[in-house]
Amino acid sequence: MAREVLPSVHEVFFPKALVNAYIVEADVPTLIDTGTPGAAGHLVKALRNAGHEPTDIGRILITHRHADHAGNAAELARLTGAEVHVSPGDAPYVVEAREQPVPKATSLLGRALVPYVKVALPWTLDPVEAQASLVDRATVGPFRVVETPGHTGGHVSLLWEERGILFTADAAQNITGVAPHFAADNPQQAHTTFDRLRELDFDSACFGHGRTLRSGARKRFRGR
Repeated sequence: MAREVLPSVHEVFFPKALVNAYIVEADVPTLIDTGTPGAAGHLVKALRNAGHEPTDIGRILITHRHADHAGNAAELARLTGAEVHVSPGDAPYVVEAREQPVPKATSLLGRALVPYVKVALPWTLDPVEAQASLVDRATVGPFRVVETPGHTGGHVSLLWEERGILFTADAAQNITGVAPHFAADNPQQAHTTFDRLRELDFDSACFGHGRTLRSGARKRFRGR
């Protein structure tokens, strides 16, 4: 079900990968990520719980190509009729269904979980027509795109500047405290990206994995 974690932001939790997608009441109702494959119905129920029919959704923003985030993009595009946006770097995996590389573990937790996700999640997606529009500093509706590569080469985060809300996706996680994700295609780049997030201006943070920080999030990113 949808849980309101911030005004205008509902979190939808997918237990298979302990991952969150978000329904955001922006200029048009917007989905940020789509959850694990085969669970489009779960997100539709969450939409209705939040007071929406699927056709209310005006856009779907895919932060990166992994199946726990983009797994229902094709089905939800069909159900909603919404435009889909992705970064140029990750677009081939979303639009053309190219086989994806498996990320490397970057922590003890990652060494435990990466073998699980290798078998639990698919490494190709159902292809979906999408705009490769999520480039650094671009805006889509009220969201500013922040390139945050490392977890994947084309990973992006989204900053709702007017509301001071950062949607980190997997550029950061809040399972083991605010830190870089526990797996990445390029671990060194992922840590550099995390440092970039610390310099942004935001008060709240919504994560792909872990609990939302309603306030004081920037201080948590800076370790204070």
